[in-house]
Amino acid sequence: MPPLSFLRDSPVPDPSPERLAALYAFTRAQATSNPDGYASNVAWWGQVLAAGLQEGTLGDADGSGSAASSRAGSAFKPDLASASSKGPRDTLVLTVDDGLLSRVTQDGRRPKGLGGVVESLASERSLMRLAAYNALTSGVEQGPGLARRALGAGLGLIGGLVWGKGAPAPEETCWKTAQGRWVHVGNVKAAATSFAAHLAANPPLHHSDCLFSRATFLETFATTAPEAPLTKRDVDVLLLYLQRDVGSVQIDGDVASPLGLGEGPITEADRGTLSVKSTLAAVEAQIEDIESQSAKTMDKVRSSLKAGQKAGAAAYLKSKKGLDDVLSKRIATGEQLRSVLRSIDDAKSNAEIMSAYELSTSSLASALADPRLSPDRIANTTDALADVLADSKEISDAIEIGGAQARQAAGAPEFDEDELAAELDVLVLEEKTAQKERAEREAREAVARKEAEGKAAAARKVAEEKQKVEEKEKKEREERERAARVAAAQQAIKSSEKVAEKTEGSKMTEEEEWAQRHADAQQRQREEKERAERERLEKESQRLPAE
Repeated sequence: MPPLSFLRDSPVPDPSPERLAALYAFTRAQATSNPDGYASNVAWWGQVLAAGLQEGTLGDADGSGSAASSRAGSAFKPDLASASSKGPRDTLVLTVDDGLLSRVTQDGRRPKGLGGVVESLASERSLMRLAAYNALTSGVEQGPGLARRALGAGLGLIGGLVWGKGAPAPEETCWKTAQGRWVHVGNVKAAATSFAAHLAANPPLHHSDCLFSRATFLETFATTAPEAPLTKRDVDVLLLYLQRDVGSVQIDGDVASPLGLGEGPITEADRGTLSVKSTLAAVEAQIEDIESQSAKTMDKVRSSLKAGQKAGAAAYLKSKKGLDDVLSKRIATGEQLRSVLRSIDDAKSNAEIMSAYELSTSSLASALADPRLSPDRIANTTDALADVLADSKEISDAIEIGGAQARQAAGAPEFDEDELAAELDVLVLEEKTAQKERAEREAREAVARKEAEGKAAAARKVAEEKQKVEEKEKKEREERERAARVAAAQQAIKSSEKVAEKTEGSKMTEEEEWAQRHADAQQRQREEKERAERERLEKESQRLPAE
């Protein structure tokens, strides 16, 4: 049996084909006829929904839910690929609608009893309506009260076995009532545990590190979830749980702060610090963009010089100068903002130090009996001194920042045309030098290739001539051997004839002897010519490698 298609790494054991068919076919009516079997089916679907949510495959696509349209009776059937492209899916909020049915479809089958499953999980407090979850004033674990009343108000419409009243409602009624958004309590707890572990492994060191907007909280902690990244809706649910149930995060409007360095309430000063952080992040993004534009403009300068377009290169170079000037201003602004953040963090650290001093007042009072060394008097004096020094530094910083702003407001910078022309001439000279070196290198390589090709051609010619001579010698040798065989045969015939004519005492005539001597002389002359030709070729082949 292949794994469930809508789960990547399912912790749920894969059922047999027959069992899977039963899990997709059962309805709310089984709760009366076979309560144990129904409870087993609900438990299996509870595991599947929890795993699919946590993996980011069953939740609604980042804020694009269809619960409203489903309640209105629309036949909404989203395309899973296009829905995934809209962004990550919720991992803490289960949206029960036709889209969920589409996502859990297996081999063309849709579950028939999902409405009853949601009802049962809600009665077990595994699921809680999002509106009821947001309306809670106490934790989700703190008994009945408002949470149970809000939950019962929704589930009472089903008329099923919730609170043990009456006969189970039809599956169609359960499905209609179950539609909407539900918080998965188990997944919320798992995400809170992962967040706490991440914070323990990466504790914030400064006051500004403890301040987040909801957007920066999502950006910083989205990947701390057990499986898939959190969505904006997940972050809202998690932050509320961390504030109300765990007490590890403070929230005031759009500002969130994990408790740690400063456990006091969020103040306007904290909002200002968060604003400085946001501005610094925007300035850093601008710096990266300007650096990229400057690098691309310099590439255009070089391309124009290679193409011989000096006027275009000068225009691009002037544009780069302007970008560099803006970049230097942005870098200076970023450094000023970092300095402000460092000052704020330093001031907060000093305040904590002073708090420690105040907590040790009683110990100092008992140890120092001299009235002139009273802890209150020391604290007041040091506080006054710190305030005076802080005021002095604030005035100095304000004067420095005001001067910088005045210089910036004086207008755009003016470029020195002589300096621009000199820099352009240097670039032109560098390009010409590079072209000359490239041409000389190519000429040397061409000469070397030509010499190598000439030597190779001469060697091929000698080899071809040698091969021709060898073939000629072989042919002549074969002719000589054939002639020798013919001569031997003729000699044998003549010998037999001489034996036959011996009795007659016949002798070779003078003319035959002369012909034989002439043939021998011709043969020796040919052999002498062949020997001379071989010696000439051997000398030629020895001379070429030496050259």
